[in-house]
Amino acid sequence: MIKVEYSRMLSSSTLVVCRGGVYMPKSYHHGDLRAALLEATLAMIASDETHLIGFRELARRLDVSRSAPYRHFESIELLLSAVAEDGYQKFIERLEVVTGNPALSNRERFMELGIAYINFAIDNPAHYRLLFDQRFFEEGKFEGVQHSAAKAFGLLLETSSNCLAEDASPQVKANVAHLAWSCVHGLSSLLMNGQLKHVKDRQKFIRYSCEKLLLLGDI
Repeated sequence: MIKVEYSRMLSSSTLVVCRGGVYMPKSYHHGDLRAALLEATLAMIASDETHLIGFRELARRLDVSRSAPYRHFESIELLLSAVAEDGYQKFIERLEVVTGNPALSNRERFMELGIAYINFAIDNPAHYRLLFDQRFFEEGKFEGVQHSAAKAFGLLLETSSNCLAEDASPQVKANVAHLAWSCVHGLSSLLMNGQLKHVKDRQKFIRYSCEKLLLLGDI
């Protein structure tokens, strides 16, 4: 087999000449391979194909060389963490629509934040599941994901704290925020996994639940 360099090819690929003729190996070039890898990985998670996620399979699905994904991610864990960071960005943007709305009172903002949280989970189940994957919260690793998670919780903490008395202690503020998080996270999971099939009007039930959360947190 003889390799022939063809300098005038736009992709600078190498032509391979063999008995069967001349062929060009797959090039790693892609319009936006990084974004395509994120999208394909998320699609596999959504399709319950997490166990199949690997660079060889992703390269096959995206029709690129097996080595191409390594130009963007050194490992599958780093790829998954990038998908998680992308999910957190979308999640935070959804929450900030509420926290940045000056027309809402503090109590309304707290309630609407819970509704936005739950609806994000329902609308983006694959991203949502990945956001809380414990592998990303090991100390000293995946700082981007951890920073985004802290920012998201910070929005909840600030919003709930604004509903409390001015002299509320930091511990009380944290307790209320954690209580609210536990409630909306649990409800999100139940709705997302189809375990509340008896609920006829989902949005009405979500709003009702978040209204009751105000009472539960003594807000």
